[in-house]
Amino acid sequence: MGVLSMNRRFVRPLVAGVGAVAVASGGWLAYDSLRAGEMHTVHSSYAFDVTDETKVAGFADYVVVATVNRVAEVQERDGAPYAVFDVTVDETLKGEPVKTLRVVQLGGTLGKDTWHVEGQSLLRPGTTYVLAAKTEQGRGTHQLVGGADFPAVDRSAARAGGSGPVVEWQDSVARQRWPEELPKSS
Repeated sequence: MGVLSMNRRFVRPLVAGVGAVAVASGGWLAYDSLRAGEMHTVHSSYAFDVTDETKVAGFADYVVVATVNRVAEVQERDGAPYAVFDVTVDETLKGEPVKTLRVVQLGGTLGKDTWHVEGQSLLRPGTTYVLAAKTEQGRGTHQLVGGADFPAVDRSAARAGGSGPVVEWQDSVARQRWPEELPKSS
């Protein structure tokens, strides 16, 4: 009988503890499901002047005229969300010609909370842009290079050869240079 009564002394507190954890977890889940989502603003900084398109073109592996098809997913990286977009490439200005790319942009929604980079909006499905991107080794994705200046392109004007943003980026690719702020091995 000594062993049985000793087990009861341990089992009752254990059951009570498990019950308390279950109640607390249920309370957290109820709170989390009822709370409003929050908007978080991220301030960006860059290792070089991303307003200089010749530097952006020099750093990027790809400069493309591309139409955003959809947000494929939102990944959490180092506690921040990154939206992954599937894009169809209409024209390659720099890099190996490709038909599609997966581009990654800081920001997006995880759960109920949304993050955005100050002064930037996320790419919009159905919109055509000139995008500069750096290949992310081992991920199958390409990180957007630069700040908020992803110029939207009028597709019909681009097909006719008269799109201002495309002509500007063609010139920037022709005059591209490595950002002197960065070591050459990046």
